[in-house]
Amino acid sequence: MNDYLKHYGILGMKWGIRRTPAQLARARKLNKDHPDYTKAHTKKSARQMSDSELRERNTRLQMENQYSQLKRDQNLIIKGSNYVAASAAVLGTAVTLYNNSDKLVSIGKKFVDFIKKR
Repeated sequence: MNDYLKHYGILGMKWGIRRTPAQLARARKLNKDHPDYTKAHTKKSARQMSDSELRERNTRLQMENQYSQLKRDQNLIIKGSNYVAASAAVLGTAVTLYNNSDKLVSIGKKFVDFIKKR
C-alpha cells in the first residue's frame, strides 16, 4: 500500500518564509512610517526648528508616550486579572478539599484497611 504521507521535516521546525538580508531590507522599505511619526523623529535639533515645528514635535512625542503608558497599564491590568482568576481557582480547590477533609480521611482509612487485609 502506497497511500501514506512521509514527513522529512524536523520536529518543532518553524514553517514559513526564511528571510535573507536583502528580503529584510525590501520589507523595511515597504513598511513606511506615517508622515507625522517621521516628522516627529527627525534628526533636526531644537535650535534649528521653528516654534510651530517644536510644538508639533513635542505634541507628537507626548502622545506616543501617553499611548505606550496606556498600553503598559492595560497589560498590567490583564496580567493582574489573570493572576486573580488563577488564585481564585486554587483557593476554591483548597476550600473544597478542606470542607471534604473528613470524607477524604475516611476513604484513606478504608483504603489502608483494604491494603492490610490483602
